[in-house]
Amino acid sequence: MSFLGIEGCHAFVTGARGGIGSAIVEELLAAGCKVSAHDLRPPPKTTDSSAEALYHVTGDISDEASISSCFQQAISHFGPINILAANAGITDESSHPNIWELPLEKWENVYRVNIRGTFLTVKHFLLSAEKSQKEAGTELENLAIVVTGSECGKFGQAGHAEYASGKAGLQYGLVPTVKNEIVRLNAKGRINAVAPGWVDTELIGDRLEDPRERYLESQATVALKKIAQPQDVARAVAFLASHRASGHMSGQCLSVDGGMEGRVVWREEEVLGVSRTRTVAQQSQQAATTTLPQQLSSPSKSRNKIRIAWSVDFDAVSGWLGTGKHPNNTTSDYSQGYFSAHVGVPRLLRLFHKLGIEDKVTWCIPGHSIETFPEETKAIVQSAGEIAVHGYAHEAASQMTAEQERDVLLKCIQLIEGLTGKKPKGYRAPLYQLKERTISLLQEHDFLWDSSLSHYDSTPYFLPSKPAPVELPDFSPDVKAETWMHPSPNFTSLPKSNMVEIPCNWYAEDMTPLQFFPNVPNSQGYVDVRVIERMWKDRFEWLRSEIEDGDEEIKVFGMVIHPDTSGMAHVIGMIQRFLKWVQGFGDEVEFVTCGQLAAEWKSSQKST
Repeated sequence: MSFLGIEGCHAFVTGARGGIGSAIVEELLAAGCKVSAHDLRPPPKTTDSSAEALYHVTGDISDEASISSCFQQAISHFGPINILAANAGITDESSHPNIWELPLEKWENVYRVNIRGTFLTVKHFLLSAEKSQKEAGTELENLAIVVTGSECGKFGQAGHAEYASGKAGLQYGLVPTVKNEIVRLNAKGRINAVAPGWVDTELIGDRLEDPRERYLESQATVALKKIAQPQDVARAVAFLASHRASGHMSGQCLSVDGGMEGRVVWREEEVLGVSRTRTVAQQSQQAATTTLPQQLSSPSKSRNKIRIAWSVDFDAVSGWLGTGKHPNNTTSDYSQGYFSAHVGVPRLLRLFHKLGIEDKVTWCIPGHSIETFPEETKAIVQSAGEIAVHGYAHEAASQMTAEQERDVLLKCIQLIEGLTGKKPKGYRAPLYQLKERTISLLQEHDFLWDSSLSHYDSTPYFLPSKPAPVELPDFSPDVKAETWMHPSPNFTSLPKSNMVEIPCNWYAEDMTPLQFFPNVPNSQGYVDVRVIERMWKDRFEWLRSEIEDGDEEIKVFGMVIHPDTSGMAHVIGMIQRFLKWVQGFGDEVEFVTCGQLAAEWKSSQKST
């Protein structure tokens, strides 16, 4: 059991397509909940149901028949509901009238959704709980309601009279009332509220079509308020939803404001003179000539970006022919390779397109996959990602003679050049198994980068021009120890080539822990994807800490996934969660192909 202990609970989340709502959904899914995601807007057509743990319902929380129907749909799909995250609500950030200028219809519209809607949501959640308990003859476990309010409701905010009053009504009227009544229904039933301060949701991005305008707007906002991320609110919701974590707390309102109350009198455009309707050029000129008041901190120095070098090894059937060759391999084993092509590749391409990174992904494709699956390979090429060499039949250098290795490389170069019209510049050795001669061979054919080694874990480096092998000791009884007691060659002291190594290792991939191979000694395949997700996040957060500590070297977060593995239904949802989590760091990260990264790093070395 995790710290939260809400695995298997059914959670109903309203406003699930908003910035905070979608973060709440992802947090509860990560905690092991089954989630019914409710919103007025229908789910995106490309929505990945992460699969079985996520169910979408569409309706209007201010319409009693609609919200009642949505609860019934959710219960029919996942069973009784344990947790309600009443998050849906509206505010109008396009105008900030004084209260004496506020139109009545605007006031009433906010109350219709935020007060009436939340009341109806809570009402029908409790009605569903009462019915489920009667049918089961016992109280539901972990019955909890978490309402998201606002710092506006606690402290007021200029230009948000209708919103602040509505949220105050929720936090200080509805929550205490339900607190004293829910225990009649369930002895351990609880209700609490979360009051976010300024949160960096996607509202600004929805208004501003030009990403440069969004950047200027967000920079001004960060400089003024050091705003929170949706994930900060989501984690507070998950904490309050858990009986195990938040215990006997009920009727409480937790602030997520970083210590900054919501008593905002002046908005950023009033202080900085930046108008949302002005052009980017006008905003830039104004920013250059405006002096911030002394009590406001200046924007922090631009930090070094973490380069996300996301790559896919499209091994497919070839994975069973070379390094995975075994006399006991069966047709059933080979079928996983066909799954890789027919299911895994399309799923990954759709996901990368959905996230807007399809042209920033590097695909390492064995020649066998190119020739066996031409349509899938064509779709990869059309995504505009980089195509790199990955052997022909996924063979290790140790399985071939030097002549065979040369013939394989030439064949693969020819295949990729025929697809893309240009010679490939990148290489990854199948199963990372190359030899010293492989490096020399790649240099001979002017390869820009390799990604098979791990002398470092997050910093590109030049490979030696003439790599020296590591000699093994001979422990035979008739051999004197003095013959083998000497150091191995240190690659940093060897003459450098012009070929860039982009670090890669077993902990930066999906297949080893998440794919079962019957005839491979270290095969696993039954690891919880959240263990791997947490490990990747820990690695990423450590890189961020190094940058915060002043390390200005180019930092690369390299990753190798496989359609065989990450294309599986229980894995691809984790891949999506992780990529969206990384994208949430905004301009701290940049997705690049391995070729783009190698060229950038190589250029930086020439200038130093």
